[in-house]
Amino acid sequence: MYIGFSNVQTEKLVVISSQRQSVIDCRTREKVYCEENFDELDLFACAEPLRDELVPIAGEGGGGLRQYSPVGDILDRAAPFWPREQIIFMPRYTSWYQCPEACTVIFDDYAPLAFGFSKCGNYMAAATSSEVNIFQRTGE
Repeated sequence: MYIGFSNVQTEKLVVISSQRQSVIDCRTREKVYCEENFDELDLFACAEPLRDELVPIAGEGGGGLRQYSPVGDILDRAAPFWPREQIIFMPRYTSWYQCPEACTVIFDDYAPLAFGFSKCGNYMAAATSSEVNIFQRTGE
């Protein structure tokens, strides 16, 4: 239903589904289930592993995650084969339209609910109603 990256522990991703809420460490892939605690009107979540932090969330009720990383990477949405949608990773201010060979389609499926970068830019996530895909930056 919703995802959101912690702004304090930037490798942590809050995932809220219809069954439960969890926090995923994107670095180690460890998943910790926690008590469901989120606000669909103000679009934030709390999770015990993140202490008192209010984590901004995005998903079926709106909101948005970062579309740019600190080093200029960009995520964009396109639908050249609608109703399938793609999420495109464009490194360091590269334009998908001017230099498609330098870009990577990281998602090609139906109805992404939310996608974006963590605050540090080392992690990306794309979520649908049935799955979450997490990507981690590797060496340059």
